[in-house]
Amino acid sequence: MKVLSSIKISGLIFFSVITAGLFSSCVTQTTVETKIVDQAGKTDALYRSQIHTERASEYYRLGRMPVALEAAKEAVAALPTHAPAYNMLGIVYTELKQDDKAREAYEQALRYAPNDSETLNNYGWFLCLRGNPKQGMQYFQTALQNPVYATPERALYNMGVCARKQGDNVMAEQQLRDTLRRQPRFAPAMYELADMQFSQGKFKEAEAMIARHNEITQTPGVDALWLGVRIARVQNDKQAEASYVQQLRRRFPDAVQTLMATEGR
Repeated sequence: MKVLSSIKISGLIFFSVITAGLFSSCVTQTTVETKIVDQAGKTDALYRSQIHTERASEYYRLGRMPVALEAAKEAVAALPTHAPAYNMLGIVYTELKQDDKAREAYEQALRYAPNDSETLNNYGWFLCLRGNPKQGMQYFQTALQNPVYATPERALYNMGVCARKQGDNVMAEQQLRDTLRRQPRFAPAMYELADMQFSQGKFKEAEAMIARHNEITQTPGVDALWLGVRIARVQNDKQAEASYVQQLRRRFPDAVQTLMATEGR
């Protein structure tokens, strides 16, 4: 799992991005956004719910799921109509594989904020993960209909990954390329495209795409490096292979991918 988080203090706006993986290294975009209104206008209950929601997000980022769950529950208890609190609760329950509770939390969030694209995206991803990709796609599409959705590339990317999960590589490629048209530096889409191209035998395209991914990320993850090894091997590019293997040994000495790369599997 990879988790990205940022908090903007000015204007009292908190925003965090939580990501979870599918396939070997894709970074699916599950998001929670908490906006804190001006000090003069906010109620104590809203303030408490927002603070607990942000706490839950931070504990989730740290992988401390029991504490994240408790904070999310406190957020809901502080203000039972606060949609972002339910969204965060759904994210935590998804990670804990408590699916009935996750579904209930997402549905509660959408009951109070039916047009919230972040929750629609998250619930769509939950459904895709849990074997209902067709319904998940509908939630992604609804999220994208919101003209003020700040990060549509995440829903587009999730649609691409979900389509690939269904075996629909044509749609997957279309959505992933749409993602990059929206956000040309969106590295997860580059990795997913490279991996798909490699599996289809499009080795030159895969080589170019993973190189682009690695340039953007600067410190590619273990799966991206392992994909680079496999692409180099199939093209008999010994120099590129050696470079990728060296990076794996240096940065991920105990990873299974490093063992496979070292043993020439």
